[in-house]
Amino acid sequence: MKKSMFVFLFLFSFFKAMGQEIVWNLETVIEFPRLGLLSLDNQGFLFISDLEGNLYQYNKNGNQVNNFSPQRQAALTQLEASWTVNIFTFSTDLQEYRILDRFVNPVSENRIPTDLINLAKVATLGNNNIMWIFDEADLSLKQFDYRRNRILQHQPLNLILDRSSLEVIDIREYQNLVFLNIESEGVYILDNQGNLIRKIDIVYPQKLSFWKENILFLDDGKIAVLDFKSGKLNKYLLPEEINPKAVMINQENIFLYNENQVWIFRRSNQF
Repeated sequence: MKKSMFVFLFLFSFFKAMGQEIVWNLETVIEFPRLGLLSLDNQGFLFISDLEGNLYQYNKNGNQVNNFSPQRQAALTQLEASWTVNIFTFSTDLQEYRILDRFVNPVSENRIPTDLINLAKVATLGNNNIMWIFDEADLSLKQFDYRRNRILQHQPLNLILDRSSLEVIDIREYQNLVFLNIESEGVYILDNQGNLIRKIDIVYPQKLSFWKENILFLDDGKIAVLDFKSGKLNKYLLPEEINPKAVMINQENIFLYNENQVWIFRRSNQF
């Protein structure tokens, strides 16, 4: 009897770790061919860019409510709507950044100053009117005050990331920390002075996605929810018959999406 109970508990723990079952309640599907990037704000709105850099705003019911089309078009490298007031976009091809209001009206737009930053590969908005920029020309992380047009910090990454390829594919500032996603290596966490705190050994194939104190990503047919402070990892089985490439979560919904569709589900109590 004791042996049978032990086997049961072992199998229960094993399958729980492999992927927990949750109830998926689909609310709506947005058809969006040639989807580029997706981001969520804190008011329940969804923002999607296409491969030309056009930006579309949707409400929580999946209805389009606003759009913006830039004069110079190119795919966006970064789209961030999680800041309280502003939306941030950046294009590596154009070496241009733009800040828009909540109705996707441009507030500020400019080119990256080449006298300060030679080749901005990835950029993200930070607190207090700054941007974090990875300058691929000298492999450094730079903190750029875009209002005063000044470099506030200059951190050579080859000095702090030992034996790294420095193939930075994404940067985000979140909870006063800076997250660097380096291709095929993992996610490095730095403080707001650019000092290395630790590395998370996960291969992260999508744009960085956060929910509370967790990093979210898809892994082998499951949603992985990783607490970046404790290291605790939970996995949840995806709904059947869809093929998402990335995941995001807000207060009410779970968003799964690929290059052509966005599936919006009601968030369950597990998250």
